[in-house]
Amino acid sequence: MKMLFLGAGGVGGYFGGRLVEAGADVTFLVRPARAARLRSDGLRVNSPHGDFAVPVNCVTRDTDTIGESYDLVVLTAKAFDLADAIESVASFVTPATFVLPLLNGLSHMDVLDRRFGAERVLGGLVQVAVVLESDGAIRQLTPMHSLTAGGRTAETQAMAARFVEICKAANFDSRLSPDIVLSLWEKWVFLATLATVTTLMRASVGQIMETALGESLIRQAYAECLAVAASQGVEIGPAARAAALKILTQHGLPLTASMLRDLQAGQRTEHRHVLGDLLDRALATGIEVPILALALSQMEIRERESAAGH
Repeated sequence: MKMLFLGAGGVGGYFGGRLVEAGADVTFLVRPARAARLRSDGLRVNSPHGDFAVPVNCVTRDTDTIGESYDLVVLTAKAFDLADAIESVASFVTPATFVLPLLNGLSHMDVLDRRFGAERVLGGLVQVAVVLESDGAIRQLTPMHSLTAGGRTAETQAMAARFVEICKAANFDSRLSPDIVLSLWEKWVFLATLATVTTLMRASVGQIMETALGESLIRQAYAECLAVAASQGVEIGPAARAAALKILTQHGLPLTASMLRDLQAGQRTEHRHVLGDLLDRALATGIEVPILALALSQMEIRERESAAGH
């Protein structure tokens, strides 16, 4: 299978790099400066599972788009960059190409369906904490590294199964979801809870759990997000709930949402897509979600401050 990964930053670089390490046919679509560094230094990953560096194939949107054809295009852009990501890969997507987004939330699925056709769009999600260092290396912050893929039709599910089979040779956990929409909701509810509590408190899960009411706050935030999912006809089962809460209430866990890390680094965040879309659905169905609303409001204030140069 010939794969094109859009971006070689944290998520795309990590999982794409692991696939290259395992011998998969992966090309990275990157900006010229990133392409130059990859061609000179290779793709470098520092990980609890072992550091590695591999030479990689890369192309750029402006100069290398002619004559390229791929079986699968993997999108790892931030949600706020989705429109640009679509334009970047459009010339590489043929009628035989499938598209696998690894984005947070759910709104991107409708956008991709309209552009490429639902029969060509898979669903996917990752669980990983990674950052792109100033020297171009990717650093994995925790041992967690999993990728889940699935389809909403027989054809897209078959393609997802082919992809997951290739992933099994790579050094990360991979899974074929029998219900990718449910899997996306499970990730979204977990991530929205994590982003809500860690951005509100400017602290990790472990630090929040040390406070008198920290666990109560986390559980209430998770309950709000579950209620929104239920209002959309999505019931997240007991096993998934227990697994999420085990992480969200783990004492000593240094985990924070990437939204908090982006906020602290002065970068754009996905608050509109992760928190805002969930809140919009709550408001449309009359569900009260005060903690979620508080988290989104303070993120909007921070965004305005950043835009004003504060």
